[in-house]
Formats: sequence, structure tokens, C-alpha cells
Amino acid sequence: MDPSDPNYPHDDDDFAMGMGEVADVDYDSEPGEFETIPGAPPIEHADPDDDSIQVMSTPAFRMGRRVIARERGLPMGAKLHGAEKLHREGLTGRGVTVGVIDSGIAANHPGFDKKIKKQVWLRKGGTMDRAPANHGTHTGGTIHIMAPDAEIIDYRVFGKQGMGVAKAIAAAIDEAVDDGCDIINMSLGGSRPFGLLKKAIKEAHRKGVIIVVAAGNEGDGNPLTVENSYPANYSETLSIAAVAKEDNLPVARFSNSTVEVDYAGIGVDVMSMKPDGTYHQMSGTSMACPHVCGLITCLMTKQGEYHRLIRDDSSLRRLLNDRFCIDVGTEGRDNSTGLGFLTYLSKAEFEDQFFDLPDYGRNNRRGRIGVRNIPRPDPKK
Repeated sequence: MDPSDPNYPHDDDDFAMGMGEVADVDYDSEPGEFETIPGAPPIEHADPDDDSIQVMSTPAFRMGRRVIARERGLPMGAKLHGAEKLHREGLTGRGVTVGVIDSGIAANHPGFDKKIKKQVWLRKGGTMDRAPANHGTHTGGTIHIMAPDAEIIDYRVFGKQGMGVAKAIAAAIDEAVDDGCDIINMSLGGSRPFGLLKKAIKEAHRKGVIIVVAAGNEGDGNPLTVENSYPANYSETLSIAAVAKEDNLPVARFSNSTVEVDYAGIGVDVMSMKPDGTYHQMSGTSMACPHVCGLITCLMTKQGEYHRLIRDDSSLRRLLNDRFCIDVGTEGRDNSTGLGFLTYLSKAEFEDQFFDLPDYGRNNRRGRIGVRNIPRPDPKK
């Protein structure tokens, strides 16, 4: 039987945020009200031996320093993806709805400016101000920082109580499509395919919803080894690797390497929101993913320059490859960074303001690599 078949007998026990090592977490209270999806299985206590309710420690996401207020202006990660230029040109995500499928968002954080429009929680239990709940607030925060006028819908799929995590993720994708989300961020994954999840992703893809997924954090620093993660391995998703804020944008050691990687984003020492109203740093492909999601959300701004050019996954890839991708890592497409780093800045702007970049590609003087509609390797079935 095909592993992607919904009837394939996979255990629903290996989905988590970041896909690295697991660490026990004490979920001891419920943070407020949540909405359940009609027809979903009733909330119940999960099996304590089911590691789908465990969360990741380093390298899935590394906790950093806590600060009371965000660094002056935009965080460096957002700047490197061109957020300042995007905002100056009126590309702020206005009219776009983003679904964040994660551990839940602290919607009352003042940094969100009341842009969390709905919360649908398929799992619950735990305090918002500790792992894993702060993961969703951090990823959602990065999207909001990148695309401040976009509306965000929070789909919580991690917690001590509820349906199986993979089932919850699939249900959240279906709900996000029904809710009219234009783009979905999933900074999560597992080591094996799951039929219901594949089915939900294929349907969202068919309807033109963009799906951005963390590539995974099981990397060993060797680009010749292969680390698999789902749903990042599905061809209907944009799989995002992590690079650091240094000259040449080196690949983060923890970032998965595989032919399924599509692009790279900043994923090391990323500053974003913490549920207690402060800010802190985290690292992981979980942090690279929302940078890219936020960039795409800005490009999708209603009545913006690129709005009508982005109709679905294929048209988006053509636009990104032609206009907003800079080759990093090994020259050309590679297993660590895919086609390259996504930013609204030209190569010249990036180097003038921030870091040096590799001198790759025949179009280097124009600041973009010479890629046009380079297909992803054989689609995953």
C-alpha cells in the first residue's frame, strides 16, 4: 500500500514543532477559550506515552535571551528579507489572510495590533508562556512583523489534550481553506508521511492556497546526507531551510538537507514575540519558515504590484525564481538551500546594507540568479 494512502497504517505519533530531539513539557493549565471544528472528535486526555504531545529542544528551536521590547525598528531577520522596502512600497499584506498552524498564539500580545482575527484550537492544555506554546507566538509574530496588515488565524494543533496531532494538522488545513486563508504557515513536521495530511495538503494546493513549511532540524552539517521531514517533503509545499545572519548566509548546521528543500530564510537567533508581552530569540527552520511566509504575504497584498501575478503555487514559484531569489550555499540548486535565499532586496541592496553574498550566476550584476521556472525534483507521491 502507498504510504500516502489515507488508509496506510501509520502511527500518529511523530509530529512536532521542529522535528529535532524531544523534551517533556508540563502542561498544567488552559490558556483561555478556544473553538473546536464542527465534527471533530471530542477533546480528551491523550496517551502520555504518545510522543506527538512532546515538543522539541535544540536544534528544533533554541531559546535565546528575553528582552522587554523589540530591538529598535524591525528585527534583523525581517530586514534581510526586505521588510523595510516592502513596507515603503505599500506591500504590507493588506487584504491577505494567513493561517498559522502551530502551538497557539498569545493573541493579547500588544505587538500583534489585534491582527489575530480568529483562534481555532484542536488541542489544548498548558500555559502560553512556556514551550511549546511560545513557539506559535514566535512564528506568528514574525509573520506579523513581516506583513503587519495581514490578518492571522491561529490554528492550535499542539497540547496535552485533543485528537491525534497529525489528524489535528490535517483538520486545521481543511479549516484554513474553508476560512479563506490565502497562505498557510506550518513550522512543524514529522519523520514519516501521513495519508490524511497529504490529502488535506493536496486539496489546499488544488484550491490555490500557498503552503509554506519548515524543512526540518535534523541536519548534521553535511549537505551530502539526507534528512526527511513531512509535510516539507511534499511537492505541494514550499520547504524552507535555515541560514544565519552572516556574510554569505551560511546554512545552519541543524537545517535538513534534501532535494526537497526549495528556498532558504533566516533561522538563527531570530527575534520575535513571547507570550508574556516581551520578545526573545529562537533558532530553527521553524523561524526561517515564517520569514518566507511573511515575504510572500507581502507580495500577495491586495491591489499591490504582484497581487494578480500570484494565482497559485506554480505562479508564485515563477515570480520568486525570476525576481526574489539570490543564490547562496553551493552554486546553483543545492540540497541545503534549494534555489536560494528569498528577499525583496536586490543583491546590490543586500550587500550595501548588510552582508556580502556569493558571486554566483550569470545575472549576478543585476542581483538575481539566473533561474527561470527550474522545476523541483521528481514530485513526492
